[in-house]
Amino acid sequence: MRKLTYLLYGRGATKFETNESFQLLFQCWSLVGIKPLKLYRLRGMLHMCFCWALLLLCPFTFFMGYLHTLETEPITVQLNILQAICNIIGLPLKAIAITILLTHLRSAEPNFARLDARYQSVASREQIKNCVVVSTRLLASVGFMFHFYGSTAYLQALLTRGYPMGEWLPFIDYIPRLTIRYWAHFIFEVFHVTFLLTVQASMDAFPAVYIRSLRTHLKLLTERVSHLGENPEFTDEQNYDELVDCIVTHQELLEAKNTLGSVCSLTLFVQFVVVAAALCVSMLNCFVFADRQQQVVTAIYYFGVIMQIMPTCYQASMIEADSAKLPDSIFHCNWLAMDKRSRKLIIYFLHRAQKNITFVALKFFNINLTTNLSIIKFAFSLYTWMSNMGFGDNFKDLLE
Repeated sequence: MRKLTYLLYGRGATKFETNESFQLLFQCWSLVGIKPLKLYRLRGMLHMCFCWALLLLCPFTFFMGYLHTLETEPITVQLNILQAICNIIGLPLKAIAITILLTHLRSAEPNFARLDARYQSVASREQIKNCVVVSTRLLASVGFMFHFYGSTAYLQALLTRGYPMGEWLPFIDYIPRLTIRYWAHFIFEVFHVTFLLTVQASMDAFPAVYIRSLRTHLKLLTERVSHLGENPEFTDEQNYDELVDCIVTHQELLEAKNTLGSVCSLTLFVQFVVVAAALCVSMLNCFVFADRQQQVVTAIYYFGVIMQIMPTCYQASMIEADSAKLPDSIFHCNWLAMDKRSRKLIIYFLHRAQKNITFVALKFFNINLTTNLSIIKFAFSLYTWMSNMGFGDNFKDLLE
């Protein structure tokens, strides 16, 4: 197992493997209890129980905290907590789905290992190494964005002598001494929110990391197919075997894609619904109720919510475009130099490669940049409608 700095900067003497793209992801999941550290050790079981207690109780503690703020806090603080609750509700559902399907997800690793074994040239290994580096940086960037929002919420809470998310913590909130109660509540809430942000970042980024690995091997296959029949030293039998191996490689890519699609279908559906709701609340809060300080925090949260689906939608759109190049490469290979048997097989391969590689969230949403833009437009359209109806101003006057 390589060090994190080696994965981020591509250092190390040994060859990089595609499965190393998921190393940081599984380390995060081990840290937050999704993947057991040591299944049959007492400390590992206690760690998992503690993490799942934090995860499963978070919707209840946040919602109860929101109910308490209805009587004590201004509307902008209430909306800040409400937009966080939109994300919190979906988090346990995604975590449960990943935990159940984790073994199925990891069944794609042997496919990636077999795909790696086919590429030993310097250029091919460099592409695999670049895939590992980009995937690791992608997950690290999403995590940094989420924790940056968390840091602004902590700082704002300190400046206003409040709490970052206003959770309801009965065992702490009933401490009689105000100073001890405040700092105990603040420290625990910072720890809890940091934990939840780590879970959220790993849940949102894992489809993008896997799709990026699929894209790398799809590009390698497309390059390999484009050179079929060009080696003058190959016999007809060797050209045929090379073509068969390309078809097998394509089938293994589709198997890995189907494995990933079955796992992320439910989680991405939940995420799309959550993001649409959170964006609506954020825009209402930012443009109607928030003061300047709250607008900065809400804007950071807004971009953080967009980042929850943007990397996956981008990678899914790119793999659609990459898969469309494969039939062109098959058609433009040197099939004239191959025998009749190979030409017939090329027709079959060309027919099978016509279907683009796409991902769908529960057969409702195509996962691509078009859907991402549609969700953002929906949130803006809903805000515009509420603004034209005077909902925000009327509600603000009612509160005042």
